[in-house]
Amino acid sequence: MLGIVVCTHSNFAAGIHDALTMIAGPQDDFEVMGFQTGEDMLEYSERLKAIAQRFEDRKQPYVFVVDLFGATPFNASAAALSAFDTTVISGVNLPLLLELVLQREHAQDIPALLETAVQSAKDSIQLVKMREMFNTKG
Repeated sequence: MLGIVVCTHSNFAAGIHDALTMIAGPQDDFEVMGFQTGEDMLEYSERLKAIAQRFEDRKQPYVFVVDLFGATPFNASAAALSAFDTTVISGVNLPLLLELVLQREHAQDIPALLETAVQSAKDSIQLVKMREMFNTKG
């Protein structure tokens, strides 16, 4: 089963985990790590590396999912994971995580699962104009 580690600014990771649990139920091998104001990036990165090492020790595939490409959670993840053969996905959102958790237990092709989850997340983003949706005149 694919392990998932969500890394974000502040408490966003914990909040999205709560929403995910509400929809999909409790999740094993699912970690959250918020980068807090005043926290040292190198210490944060070391904590992320320790999480990754646990997956590595079990020879279990895993993915890190971060909020913003190039921001501290991404940079700390990149530093933590530089020696490991794993993946970081930026742009965490609920549809992405739902796709990952609902498919991860039976996925035989992890790279394909990651690609599908990213595409599913992109497809979930919609611009909905209410007047057009409800055919109202304004």
